[in-house]
Amino acid sequence: MAISTPPQLPFSPSRILQLDEGYLAIGQDGQLLQLDQNLSYSDNPVNPFPISIEQACIVGNNLVATWLDAELMLARMASIDLNNKLVEGPSKADLRVQKSLKTALHPAGNTWSRVLDSQPLALASDGKRIAFVLWNKGIYCLNEDSSEIWRSPYPVWEMVSKLPRSDETICMSFNDSEIHIWCAAGGRLVLNADDGTVVRSEKVDIDAVVENIFHNELHELVCSNNGEAFHLVDTVLRMQTDITGPIQYAAWDSDSNTWRICGWRKEVLLLDRPTTCDHSEIPIHCLKVEGEWWNLFNDGNWKLSNL
Repeated sequence: MAISTPPQLPFSPSRILQLDEGYLAIGQDGQLLQLDQNLSYSDNPVNPFPISIEQACIVGNNLVATWLDAELMLARMASIDLNNKLVEGPSKADLRVQKSLKTALHPAGNTWSRVLDSQPLALASDGKRIAFVLWNKGIYCLNEDSSEIWRSPYPVWEMVSKLPRSDETICMSFNDSEIHIWCAAGGRLVLNADDGTVVRSEKVDIDAVVENIFHNELHELVCSNNGEAFHLVDTVLRMQTDITGPIQYAAWDSDSNTWRICGWRKEVLLLDRPTTCDHSEIPIHCLKVEGEWWNLFNDGNWKLSNL
């Protein structure tokens, strides 16, 4: 049964994470709001920590996220149990007067929280383990209670080491028994997810600066910083197209056997030839509910897809 148009979110959203029952909406300024399976909500949004969330993933029914403020030179990684009521945290003014690590403030309602001494660059989870990269430090893997499983040296992409931006980590993901870490030069570093050892290092044969990667089993969408999209199937290039503008998000549509892309004031269905629908606002996320695809826009409104 199709759902009614969901209510507008009370903030500008940055992303949506799927839970076992419902969804978690994250705002541009670090707001959190739980949505039900029909994308509706009854609570008010809260800010467990008063700065933006850089990376986020779901482990069990816990939000694991990183918070970063370059001005205050402050970074946190914490886990929040979403079975509990979300609570408001400290203010930005509170952060400005903290004097030492002993008095460091942490996200409210956390089950564990850590002060990070380096910028978090990427974060991923397979639902049980958490992997992340810290700038100039290394790669780490934790279990859900934050106990360390393994650590590995900071990523190096040998195949692209002579190219510009070859040391810039952009994203990572769990792929079955492997962890894939990408750099902006198009290098992929593959680690064994169980112990962090390097399995292989390779270069994707595209001529672009990579900004993000979306994947679904054998399908990958490599997104460039100027709006190009490269659809790979089992690492082989199937299609290349120019979306003309930054790509906010992409989701694999198994019914249509194609990618649905949230572009710059447009949505795109990447069939043999891209099909496009223009919008006045910017779609930042798309998801399928009760057989229908919905787009979430930067003003917090939901609209049923026209594609």
